[in-house]
Amino acid sequence: MSGSSALSKTLSNLDQFRVVSRDLTRGTLTGGVFTAVAYALLVLLLIAELGAFLRTTYQTNIVMDPNEESLMQINFDILMLDLPCKFLKLHVWDKFGEERIEQGEQFHYIPVDRTGQNKGMAYTKEEISVLEQVDVQTDVSEAEKKALDSDWSSTSDNFKHSDFQAAVTFHDFTLVNFFAEWCVHCRKFSIVWNDAASKISDKMKFTDGNGHEATVKMLKMNCVDFGDKCQQAGIPAFPTLRLYKRDGSFEVFQNKRTMDNVISFLTTSIRNSHLIVAKHHAMFNEGCQVQGTLRVPRVPGHFLLQAEAFGDVNVNPALTNVSHRVNHLSFGEKDAKKFAERSNIPAEMITHITPLDGKNFIVDRFHEAPQHYLKVVSTHVQGKSAVFYQMTHTDRVRRLRKENTEGAPQARFTYDFSPMSVVVKPKSKRWYEFLTSLFAILGGTYTIVELTSGAVDTVSTAVKDAMGKNN
Repeated sequence: MSGSSALSKTLSNLDQFRVVSRDLTRGTLTGGVFTAVAYALLVLLLIAELGAFLRTTYQTNIVMDPNEESLMQINFDILMLDLPCKFLKLHVWDKFGEERIEQGEQFHYIPVDRTGQNKGMAYTKEEISVLEQVDVQTDVSEAEKKALDSDWSSTSDNFKHSDFQAAVTFHDFTLVNFFAEWCVHCRKFSIVWNDAASKISDKMKFTDGNGHEATVKMLKMNCVDFGDKCQQAGIPAFPTLRLYKRDGSFEVFQNKRTMDNVISFLTTSIRNSHLIVAKHHAMFNEGCQVQGTLRVPRVPGHFLLQAEAFGDVNVNPALTNVSHRVNHLSFGEKDAKKFAERSNIPAEMITHITPLDGKNFIVDRFHEAPQHYLKVVSTHVQGKSAVFYQMTHTDRVRRLRKENTEGAPQARFTYDFSPMSVVVKPKSKRWYEFLTSLFAILGGTYTIVELTSGAVDTVSTAVKDAMGKNN
């Protein structure tokens, strides 16, 4: 007992946290309020600190890619919406133009119904003609449009007139005045023509046989300077007025050349015209789902999907529709995304593993093809051997002119590998850092609240004393 008493006395003398007798202290309303506030702050800060301790954050570093593998695996599942499997071929090329793979057991083609309900149908000649003209109207530059809309007055003007057929079929309706400078009747009619052009050309509204509003473009053709064009058009006399339609057909004006008669001719001819209304649609009855894996050299390259002849049947390259949906596209191991999710990798990184999945890439016109550009970056998690690949994606629709000699449109996926690599380092708070922060929160909260409570109490007492003296 004597030993125990001595130890207790020694510890009591060592005490640096001596207690003030309760008889020497008193409770105040202000102190009670600040004590409640302190408890609430402590609970909130402790919850926040505990959450930070249990949560893992990530730090990323950029380093040179240490991967020395010569091949890269590409996993893909692509649905061609309007191209049968028998016409579809997949090709892979590297940057040096060497074809590595044409077909094999690493991937396969699955015939599918394009929509599940609607079946495709072939284009008629009339639809093709109309759609080509519509495409041309939206595919010309401002300079080309200005040239098509200008009069064929002289070979020495600023415009290089060459394609008369393109000029008269550029609009739904084009009224052409074929004249010769030496013709007396042409000179007399020029006054009426100029007046009519200022009031009618691209301004006056007419109604066609389908009930749609239409305008007329008015052009002049100088058959002295452009004699060969007039001869090809079969112009027998001057002046000759012809109303050309978008499909290339025309009607000849055969009345007295007055303003009223010209307007009457245009009104009647346009009202009796039924222009074909066409839209792009599915041409075939089926699509094709291509899925599998490719092992390609670890150098920049591309793989493409395009139509090719099958047996003794060819497809029209101009009408090849390579619209598609990417069900899946990734680089590296197939389960890389699951590995990243299990490793609690930040969500923004996981989305970059398969950024194209579930997206549609549709073209609306002939001679168009979606083109994809992928930049692939390897990503390592520190302390683990597995690697996953992020990628950035941009795309555009490549427009091929009708007269191109490059063959059928291609759905092309161009890829490049970054020489840099992202290293992801998990970062969490150590236990001793947590305890240090915990003690700091406890001590800091106690000290701040105590000082504030004492200051308020002192001010309150001083105010009361001052008010007592005044009374």
